[in-house]
Amino acid sequence: MEVSFYLKRPSSTTPTSIFARICYEGNKMKYYTPETILPKLWNTAKQRGKESTKFQEHPEFNKRLDNIETDIKNAIRKFINDNAGKAPTPTELKPLLDTAIRNNGKVDKITFMGFFADFIGRSENGMRLGEKGKPITHGTIKTYYTTKKCLENYQVHANRKIDFENIDLQFYSDFTKYLTLTVKQSTNYIGKHIKVIKTVLRDAKIKYKITVNDDFSAPAFKTITEKADTIYLPEYELKKIAELDLANDSRLDHTRDLFLIGCYTGLRFSDLSTLRPEQITGGMIAITQIKTGDKVVIPVHEKVSEIMAKYGGELPVTRSNQKTNKALKDMAKKCEELKKKVSISFTKGGVLKTDILEKWELVTTHTARRSFATNQYLNGVPPITIMAITGHKTESAFMKYIKVSPDDHAKILQGIWNEKKVNEVKRIAI
Repeated sequence: MEVSFYLKRPSSTTPTSIFARICYEGNKMKYYTPETILPKLWNTAKQRGKESTKFQEHPEFNKRLDNIETDIKNAIRKFINDNAGKAPTPTELKPLLDTAIRNNGKVDKITFMGFFADFIGRSENGMRLGEKGKPITHGTIKTYYTTKKCLENYQVHANRKIDFENIDLQFYSDFTKYLTLTVKQSTNYIGKHIKVIKTVLRDAKIKYKITVNDDFSAPAFKTITEKADTIYLPEYELKKIAELDLANDSRLDHTRDLFLIGCYTGLRFSDLSTLRPEQITGGMIAITQIKTGDKVVIPVHEKVSEIMAKYGGELPVTRSNQKTNKALKDMAKKCEELKKKVSISFTKGGVLKTDILEKWELVTTHTARRSFATNQYLNGVPPITIMAITGHKTESAFMKYIKVSPDDHAKILQGIWNEKKVNEVKRIAI
């Protein structure tokens, strides 16, 4: 069992919080103490206040940290003794520390919002893993924070405290109504909030045996979604993008090249931005996807080889997803073929809306992945082969993902008929 103390902001010029890093029985936990200190008065080596005339109260201050360390160790030992040798989980330990260190012995029950905060903390520090045992991604954690903030705002709006026992079907109705009519969020955005709430409740119930309202498992407590009305770029538009003269703008040039690699590999931006030349051997790209943990092997398209040759066998420089999306739109705007008008329909605030935009305005890093899947499907590649690369688990989910119009389907069928006719003529000739 080890307890270490660290500063939240070691470079701060004002007092900063002190947190304890607790390691015990294979567990790790970060716990913020009630103490603060000016970083210049902190002895990093000793993890205590400096014994200096400039910090005359250091004996009392260090004694309080000593007491906190003792309280932490005692709380863990007591729990182990009271539970037949079983060590407390971080979620179980936190209220015990709050009681011992902050509440003068007053016991507080675990609340939903308190558990949610701990849930996020465990996701951030790697103590909570995803379904396949992989660390939770930064993007997913960001979603957790967004949902938590949304719930906090709802509590104020509804003048209602959210807790395990009252997250029921009535809450579901009221919360989704609030998101729809007051916040005016889109259907899919609302669905993401509900999905996160169900994930937190499931974690509390199954892993930590906390009593929750089982309404969250009811069919009516559903994660609502609608099919995203998004775009893909057909191969003739990709060709026009590749032909753009961007020699005088390295930012757009690099962004264009990275985007095209995505269009011919189907990689997510998270994988594309971390792709390294050593992962490409024998004409194949072999990587483990960051989001899913699945291993995929993708043949190197000739366009990808051409782009890498342009960079001396390396890959274009990558920026953040946000900066890349901004550069992508700047680049796409230069392509005349992408200045055509397109209509996008979506539900927001409970109302079906339609926006008329130029196609370049809708290009994002994810457009590359969708373009890959759709173009390969239109080229006649079997869906199961494309799914092995995109990671879709069912053909129905894949078919919802790709952007194939009724005209495209008609052309596919016409092509099959024509091919059948040609083969029949060949057979007769033989």
